Amino acid sequence: MTQANHSIASVRESTRISRRTGRRLLAAFGVGMALTLSGCGFQLRGQNDAPMAITQLDVKAPISETHSALRDALKRADISLSDSAPLTLNLGKVNENVQQVTFGDAGSIKRELTYNIVYSIQRKSDGAYLANQQVLEASSNYYTNDDNLLNTDDVRERAGRQINRDLSRQLLERLRVITP
Repeated sequence: MTQANHSIASVRESTRISRRTGRRLLAAFGVGMALTLSGCGFQLRGQNDAPMAITQLDVKAPISETHSALRDALKRADISLSDSAPLTLNLGKVNENVQQVTFGDAGSIKRELTYNIVYSIQRKSDGAYLANQQVLEASSNYYTNDDNLLNTDDVRERAGRQINRDLSRQLLERLRVITP
């Protein structure tokens, strides 16, 4: 009986030691990953962003949902849109492309929706381009089903809204590095 109790006690002790070792290894791994990621310049988006140097823009763009989303994103970033702004943001028309990614008779088809927009940023005082003929591009995949054609437009619109968010984020990131 005492040998059995001794055996159980040693198993419990070894389990406790292995748990402690496992926790230490996990903590060391977490610290190591954090140091590795910070050493390579990794940072979370939106963290420690420099303030936007551009505070006013005159936006010249055709009327579309994508252009409206871009204007809204500029306003949310505290950039005032005014005809008297020192810089002009010229947005081209949205080029839309849909490609079928999967082929088959399964009924469900994967498609890729891609938008791209050419833009320029021009200083009004001397007409100099701070960014000339740059391209914003974003894409999203969505699935359509031959059995539910009514849902196809809704799914495509959701993909388009996601792309508009991505294009807005890209534009703001690019504007952040420009000094007027």
